[in-house]
Amino acid sequence: MVKHNKIAWMESQYLFPHHFQQQERYIEATIEHRAKAIRPFVWGFEALELDSTLLNEQRIALTRASGIMTDGCPFDLPHNAPLPAPIQVDQQVKNELVYLVLPIYQAGSRYVESSNAGEGVARYRLQELEVFDYCSDNNNAEQVESATLQFRLALEHENLGGFTCLPIARIAEVTQEGAIILDKKFIPPVLSVKANPLLQGYLSDIIGMLHQRGDLLSHRFNSGTQDNNSAAIADFMLLQLINGAEPALRHLNNIKKTHPETLYAKLVSLSGELATFTTKSKRPVDFEPYKHNDLYKCYLPVIETLSKQLSVVLEQTAISLPMEKRQYGIYVSRITDRSLLSQSRFILAAKANISTDQLRAHLPKHVKIGSVETIRDLVNNQLTGITLTNLAMAPREISYTAGFVYFELDAHGEQWQSLNNSGGFAFHIAGDLPELAVEFWAIRN
Repeated sequence: MVKHNKIAWMESQYLFPHHFQQQERYIEATIEHRAKAIRPFVWGFEALELDSTLLNEQRIALTRASGIMTDGCPFDLPHNAPLPAPIQVDQQVKNELVYLVLPIYQAGSRYVESSNAGEGVARYRLQELEVFDYCSDNNNAEQVESATLQFRLALEHENLGGFTCLPIARIAEVTQEGAIILDKKFIPPVLSVKANPLLQGYLSDIIGMLHQRGDLLSHRFNSGTQDNNSAAIADFMLLQLINGAEPALRHLNNIKKTHPETLYAKLVSLSGELATFTTKSKRPVDFEPYKHNDLYKCYLPVIETLSKQLSVVLEQTAISLPMEKRQYGIYVSRITDRSLLSQSRFILAAKANISTDQLRAHLPKHVKIGSVETIRDLVNNQLTGITLTNLAMAPREISYTAGFVYFELDAHGEQWQSLNNSGGFAFHIAGDLPELAVEFWAIRN
């Protein structure tokens, strides 16, 4: 076991390279412990680019990679260390991860090897480096031996017990022509959402949906189509939720270093709050725990759930159906969406320059309702047609307007069935009702 004790610097002691190496281990371990205490999952890529041209040659190579290994070692390739050599992939390889690997330090093992050594097995390789003495007047340069990290690429089936590893890609298959097909859904562990286009796309999509839903809800209030009923109160609380979540997610999108775990926590919290408005149970979905090494698997259910929840927000259950006034007291409302006939309640609202009690008593007795093809027979032969049920108040999905009375159409009987092959509803209102105004609504179940 490697100990990270601090060196006790004392007078008259003999100095060995071991002293400085141990002091270096102590400093590195202290930094690593402090970083882990600040936040979890402090490892992954800040930038990652593969050489796409070599994929058609059955090889995998990097053009750039930077980040922090799982043991806390920072890297920036090719600036501070050389890029690993490309690897050849056998045609039999399928559904297998490719890793960027670095040997770990083990007591008694080789830690640094010479620059002319063969295939690297040590963590570092010696490299001559020209450095300048920035404290001298002439700024003279000297060649010094430095240790540079030795990375390589490896496949999942290889023995990786002595390495710290970060997955860079998943090979879906290798074609007969020798082209490597990568899994486009794979997300490597990253330190920033902006380091991966899939994660960045998830965040942008959710912000866009929140903005669209917020505009829709605010328009309902600003246009005066909402009233102080239970549906309006729910919409107002939902708008308040969206107005809080949208700027918070915009902030995470604007900064450069949003960690995927930070975004995940915000998204599952948002989904839980939306569940209050969009699910029958009113309880949040029990998502899987965050997995830094399998981001696609843990993110996908959250994004799909949020998309469904925000789509529910977009749907407006009450649909106003235009009424066209014809001669002899006939009103016609055309059917443009036949699914409404089986999936909705239909509400007739009326207002006249008489008391609401008089109108409520008069209308059901003096109205004939049927299809546009049968309305003449209903009137001429004094047939019943579709009946009305008096409603004590406006349905909560419809904004109440003073002076209107509301009736629900009975969706049963022969006349209702005739609507399936009809061009629309037809209403005949007999009697002289001064300043009569009518509205027709479909409310989705």
